[in-house]
Amino acid sequence: MKKMVLLTLLTALAAMSAGCAETGKGGQSDVQSTTAATTAEPDIQPDTFIDEDGNVYDEKPTVHVRDVKESTDFEYVIEGGQAKITKYVGNDQYIAIPDSIEGAPVTEVSYYAFEANYDIVSVQLPETVTLIGEDAFMDCSALEEVNIPEAVTGIDRGAFVACTSLTEVTIPQNVAYVHEEAFTACEGLTTLRILNPDLKYENWGLEELPNLTVYAPEGSEVLRWAQEKGFNNIAI
Repeated sequence: MKKMVLLTLLTALAAMSAGCAETGKGGQSDVQSTTAATTAEPDIQPDTFIDEDGNVYDEKPTVHVRDVKESTDFEYVIEGGQAKITKYVGNDQYIAIPDSIEGAPVTEVSYYAFEANYDIVSVQLPETVTLIGEDAFMDCSALEEVNIPEAVTGIDRGAFVACTSLTEVTIPQNVAYVHEEAFTACEGLTTLRILNPDLKYENWGLEELPNLTVYAPEGSEVLRWAQEKGFNNIAI
């Protein structure tokens, strides 16, 4: 009888030891899970964007993807049946942009297209051009002459910034906007003709050009601005 009681006690103790061992394993598993959760990468908000270098942005940056082609003097793209000059790669001082490429009309001198071409003296734009892009002629310090065709409707930010040799510019009637800093640091500019009476002045950088004379239609916003600022002004 005593042997049976002893055997029962030994069996119970063995079962209790096994249970403790399992409990220990579970505790270790819980610790590992807690540690893994602590070291996991922080959640990224759904509206954020991470680039290939690991940089995090509030929104996805704008990426200009273009099928750029190259001719003897220009890099260009054709989009929607229209050709856009993206870069000048020639060596001429006097440049005439063609009115069409591959049968498509040239409608835009795109952003930074002529930037820092220090030897360019003259650029002739075709009458097909409707837009002069951001910083298109930035730092063309030798540029003395560039025409703005009648078809142009917009001149983007900094289009002629630091064109220090440019002396005269005429902005045609169809130009609906000229964005800020378009003529900043154009130290040689002495004549600016504005033909659109509804064109608004948007910080073009003229304040830095004390020798400038502004020609604009009588009663136009630009003429009133020039008068208020004390610039030389002539109504046309």
